[in-house]
Amino acid sequence: MSKCFDSTPLMMPTFSLILGIILAPLATGEEAVYAAFVACVVLSWLLWRWAFLQSVGVLVCFVLLGMLAGQRVKPRALTDEVVEAVVFSEPAEKAKTMAVDLLLPSEGRQVRCYLWKDERSRQVTLGRSLLVRGADRGFVRSSDWQEGGQGLAKLTRVDCVRLWFLGFRHQLLNRYKALQADDDQYAILAAMTLGDKSALSAELRETYSVTGASHVLALSGMHMGIIFFLLYHLTLGRRHSWVSQVVIVLGIWAFAFLTGLSPSVVRSATMISVFSLFSVTGRRRSPINLLCFTAMVMLLVNPATLYDVGFQLSFTAVLSILLWLPLIERFLPENYLASHRVKAYFFGMVAVTLAAQMGVAPLIAYHFGRFSTYFLLTNFLVVPAATIILYGALVVLIIPMLGPVLLTVVGLLNKALGWLSQVPYASIDGLHPSVLQICLLYIGIITLYRAVRILAPLHDVHPAQDIVEICNDHQ
Repeated sequence: MSKCFDSTPLMMPTFSLILGIILAPLATGEEAVYAAFVACVVLSWLLWRWAFLQSVGVLVCFVLLGMLAGQRVKPRALTDEVVEAVVFSEPAEKAKTMAVDLLLPSEGRQVRCYLWKDERSRQVTLGRSLLVRGADRGFVRSSDWQEGGQGLAKLTRVDCVRLWFLGFRHQLLNRYKALQADDDQYAILAAMTLGDKSALSAELRETYSVTGASHVLALSGMHMGIIFFLLYHLTLGRRHSWVSQVVIVLGIWAFAFLTGLSPSVVRSATMISVFSLFSVTGRRRSPINLLCFTAMVMLLVNPATLYDVGFQLSFTAVLSILLWLPLIERFLPENYLASHRVKAYFFGMVAVTLAAQMGVAPLIAYHFGRFSTYFLLTNFLVVPAATIILYGALVVLIIPMLGPVLLTVVGLLNKALGWLSQVPYASIDGLHPSVLQICLLYIGIITLYRAVRILAPLHDVHPAQDIVEICNDHQ
């Protein structure tokens, strides 16, 4: 195996697991896959004298494990059955519908529904129990739903905790509304600090998409890194104290629940939790191994997460940063940036942004048909602004009179990005690469990485790398 994989032993099993989930629909039956998995495990154990063959056998085991997990991801047949549901999001008013996320307690899953807009649907609020006919169809007519049912009584304890945090978020959103912000200011503040994007207009989404700033609207590692910094300093930086690490982990997961448990936030929270455990025990940890372990846990719990765009962009961005950033830093003399803090900041921003783009650009082109040409300039605007807005929101919730200052920062950010989106060639649109083309692009990127690594050999990532560097991705 490559030395890269020797230092990151979980990388290949993770990709094997992903491959298995992708191949799951081709499996003839769960029993056959399970029998093959057991046989492969036994065979791998018997090959202990032949390290290479045993490694291949282990990877095949992970492929089969992924196929077993992927059997749970099956397309659901559309039915007209009436199901009990609970509203699990802030209703978002569209042109003709009210968009809501409904949790189906009896099935343990969440669906996105669009209720025909009328006076009754406008009264739907977070936490309401509904009886819905044909929830899987997406669009629900006025005659196909009514209030009632025992949905709330059927919620699990975890779902009850989620609903409590969403209710608390609703109260915080009402406090934002009391600041008398305009629609765009409120929408950005709610999305960037609490993960609620229901108020974002199509024009505002387009502005942030064209400029390559959409990642600050989708809570990710950057936001979790900011929260981690705050909790770390509040606990006086006691990295090896059980109490401080418990406080940090509980604070991180509280924020994750508060913002809706999106895949990117769950990824960051899981990585920070594992990091905290290793910090207390004093064990060595590899950032890439932490990332791969997190991916494996999330995919085994819910294989459908693999097809979530946020999951794909989040993990690809962090993996790309962890692989490319050490190579990019090799272009400067060792310890050069230690004595040039300003240069270090700008170089770090450029390096992290370029490293992330190397990984996510093909996926963005595939999912959104667009490439933002000014992404580097955009990050110099949105990253400092996001930090100010997130910390500022915490201050404003305590001292509301400072609200106008926070709204001014949000307004300036919106105006700057609005101007940048009007600059000629701000984005290249109409990109529609096929899956084969995306695979070829990533093969080319991997080949380029291997070539640069050979030409500029580097030491492995330091095992004591701070988790903030891992979380501070820009996707």
